[in-house]
Amino acid sequence: MIILKEINFKKLWFICAIAFLFTSCKFIEPTIGKFNLQSFTPKSDTKYIIEVTVEVDNPNSFNIWLKKGNFDIFMGKEKMGKIKSVGVVSLKKNKKDTYTIKGEATLDPGGALMGMILNGGSNKKVTIKGTMKGGVFIIGQKFDVEFTDKLPSMNIFGN
Repeated sequence: MIILKEINFKKLWFICAIAFLFTSCKFIEPTIGKFNLQSFTPKSDTKYIIEVTVEVDNPNSFNIWLKKGNFDIFMGKEKMGKIKSVGVVSLKKNKKDTYTIKGEATLDPGGALMGMILNGGSNKKVTIKGTMKGGVFIIGQKFDVEFTDKLPSMNIFGN
């Protein structure tokens, strides 16, 4: 037997107002600009913890969060590895700013990309392509990310 409890009108109105607020927020995808490799720390033979600064323009009139990024790294048409973002980044509303994003990269230790990172970069372009989840409050959506830039110069050994 189902027992119906009396519903409080104020609670029902509050729930409807919150639902309306979440559905009325139009989320515009942020634009990603230049990136720069800040740190590159080995975790194992093939996994590395990286920290990258990225220019991001948030055109929304509200702060949004970014998390759960999964990206492939390409040099030309050849896949060089993958990156999974770690943590959450909060983008300021109506602002273009530089943010630090941390991730875990899986790279071939003997590959061309690894050699270029360790030797201070290159004039070759690297394409980062994948998806990231962004949103407001508890509402989120995945969007595609793809950008190409020269491999940032960072000489790990200081040569």
